[in-house]
Amino acid sequence: MFKKIQEQAGKILEFPPDVLDNGPKVTVLGRSEIIIEDYLEVTGFSDSEITVRTSLGKLTMQGETLVLSSVADMEIHIKGRISGLFFEEG
Repeated sequence: MFKKIQEQAGKILEFPPDVLDNGPKVTVLGRSEIIIEDYLEVTGFSDSEITVRTSLGKLTMQGETLVLSSVADMEIHIKGRISGLFFEEG
């Protein structure tokens, strides 16, 4: 019921759909930075691959010289040369 009210309010206020979604928000800035909001945990980390668990499944970033430049409870920043971004439902 709350979801339906939330959707209707979003339409009336003209919010974009991603604002109302409960999944992760992924922002890609060129090929050098990714910001992930609403993640659950980092499950794998190396300089060529970082894997994050989200409410919608697994998210994997691949590249070179990848680093977690900022880690907070609800948001992480990944920097490096990004070559791929993969989602796996789960």
